[in-house]
Amino acid sequence: MTGSTAVHRALDCVDEERAAVEKRDAAFEAFARRVREVPAKSPAAARSQQAVAATPAVATTVQTGRSATTDDRCVTIREAFAETVRPHSIADCETDESLTETIAAELSEDIAVALASETGWTPPLKRAVLETVETRRTEVDVVQQTLRNERETLEDALDEIDEILAWLQSMADESLLQRDFETLRENHDRLATYRDRLETLTADRQAQFTRSTNRYGPGGTRYRTLVESVYSDCSVRYPLLSSATRLYGICGDCQRTVRAHLTRRV
Repeated sequence: MTGSTAVHRALDCVDEERAAVEKRDAAFEAFARRVREVPAKSPAAARSQQAVAATPAVATTVQTGRSATTDDRCVTIREAFAETVRPHSIADCETDESLTETIAAELSEDIAVALASETGWTPPLKRAVLETVETRRTEVDVVQQTLRNERETLEDALDEIDEILAWLQSMADESLLQRDFETLRENHDRLATYRDRLETLTADRQAQFTRSTNRYGPGGTRYRTLVESVYSDCSVRYPLLSSATRLYGICGDCQRTVRAHLTRRV
């Protein structure tokens, strides 16, 4: 019976999510590194370059298919984003999303518009991109810590669940008719203890759902929201609660059966 509950399967979901989040963090880190390598120009210098590029003598040297006033540095940043962050941003998207839309979703609409327009790769824009990436990495760090907490919660719950399942299995291997009154009474008391422990486990889990994922104080995402996202592809929405509730019912059924045997022997 052990090793086959929804909680056991939930561990795999958490591990898969942790791997995906780690890749996302690495993608943002790689993107930030490439952003730092691209020098920014002051707005005045950028406008001067655009004016020169617009003259007939220089316009002939502009690559076909690209506006003469487009800042190549912005193109470089967009390409860097497409090669690093975007694959991890649209992995679960069911519809096609343009690069500009993805940049807007991850960095902000203002940054997306600036990178796609004639604004130029200016120091303020570069700072804005790096600051936003840092914010996203902080959010990723919070998610990583929450997933670590979730795995610890599952492991602690499994210690309880596996112990109860193992005892129920040993109990099922021997007929109750072969047990004396004192043994049956001990079995009844143990089942009552297990039910109490499962009630505590359920109450603790429900309380955990009301907490925020923000370690720095109020706000942030509710723990429940993150858990629902992690287990969205599982057969049950709340694996731990599902397993605990089901096991609580099994213990109750067993307890009633033992009680019936005790009553007949009084």
